[in-house]
Amino acid sequence: MMSWICICLAGLAALSLYLASPHQTLWRAAPARAGLLRWLTPPLLAGAVASAAQAYGAWCGVCIALSGFMLLLVALPYLDAAWRGRRPPKKGARHVG
Repeated sequence: MMSWICICLAGLAALSLYLASPHQTLWRAAPARAGLLRWLTPPLLAGAVASAAQAYGAWCGVCIALSGFMLLLVALPYLDAAWRGRRPPKKGARHVG
């Protein structure tokens, strides 16, 4: 159970860091809150490490938290691109390619 809590907290940390990026299109209002999202990432990641370290030990907790964090950091741009591909193009937008 603690490993799932750890992975969820690490995923939320990755999501907050990705939403603070100016290149993301998942949530249009996120760049206005980029400072808050960047500030929220370290406590979420520390909570992920703490929840896994309680059950598995310090170094194992760090590895579990970083694995979940990095997995979502890699997956989020692909999910963003897939989500963007499903939306109809804007009127007047040119297709390049």
